[in-house]
Amino acid sequence: MEADAFMEITLTPSFMKIAFLINGTAKGLDKLKKSIDTAFKEHDPKLFISEKAGHVTQLAQTAVSRGYDTIIVCGGDGTLNEGINGIIESFKSGLGDSPDAYDWEKIAQIKVGVLPSGSGNDFSKTIHVTKEIEYLKNLIAQKRSHLIDIGWVSFFKSDKEPSHRFFINITDVGMGGETVLKLQNNKIKALGPDFNYFWAITSTLATYEKVKIRASGENFLWEGKAINFVVANGKYFGNGLGVAPDASVTDGKFDIVIIGDVSLMDYFKNLGTVKKCEKVIHPEVHYYQMERVTIESMETRKISIDMDGEFIGYAPMTLVNIHQKINFIF
Repeated sequence: MEADAFMEITLTPSFMKIAFLINGTAKGLDKLKKSIDTAFKEHDPKLFISEKAGHVTQLAQTAVSRGYDTIIVCGGDGTLNEGINGIIESFKSGLGDSPDAYDWEKIAQIKVGVLPSGSGNDFSKTIHVTKEIEYLKNLIAQKRSHLIDIGWVSFFKSDKEPSHRFFINITDVGMGGETVLKLQNNKIKALGPDFNYFWAITSTLATYEKVKIRASGENFLWEGKAINFVVANGKYFGNGLGVAPDASVTDGKFDIVIIGDVSLMDYFKNLGTVKKCEKVIHPEVHYYQMERVTIESMETRKISIDMDGEFIGYAPMTLVNIHQKINFIF
């Protein structure tokens, strides 16, 4: 459980309408559907199955429009990201693309949960939610939910196409964006997530040319070459790498982790420390905390963005921590 204070929600509707948003590519899909129907039979759960990339966002909006007040996302971090964005966008109450354009009070009335069933389930590690459906059922029965932070990002889908999006776990630039692109284009399902992540990370690291980055925030300016510039709400990314040991989902701040001019040898030397979710002691690894940060390239080449394990676009980008707005089950 988080060491710092959080706000616990105790809203208890007379009848809970529960929807499950399921990644249609999930392993053992039929078994998962049967398990949900059996475990939550008394709630008459509605199962929404995605058919393509981005579909979970639409399904989340459909669930909200039909009055479901408890929405469980079944999948990995990317699927959870889609679901969260669909829920939030259902309550856009103003014009413009700022975090103030949403009705956060109404958003907090919906309980959101996760049943980890993807290739990368890093956010669930931070909040200690297991893959066991009975564990989730007990959390819901005990009305266990807390308001947690959410990240808002403005970025570019292309050179001239500005966009914005919310993230729940981690957004990073540099090698992370190149790694997820490699995973998306070359993943070998038969080899499993552990091998695929290890191969993608190490092969990218071996060939990645570090980019010079400028990052700025309140009383903060950093310039230099970096392998990765990580903005973390959760502690883990890359299938279990504890890159941000001090990150909290309730403190209103991002943990910033800058992995600078680090060699392949240094990466492997410190990999065990990262897997144990401990801070790396190295002159090229830096840790900060802040509520807002802007990141841009100091070179002509683009910097790709990894958000919750998916490629979304390019920097420059600005990230803002929105404090305790999502009513999450854990």
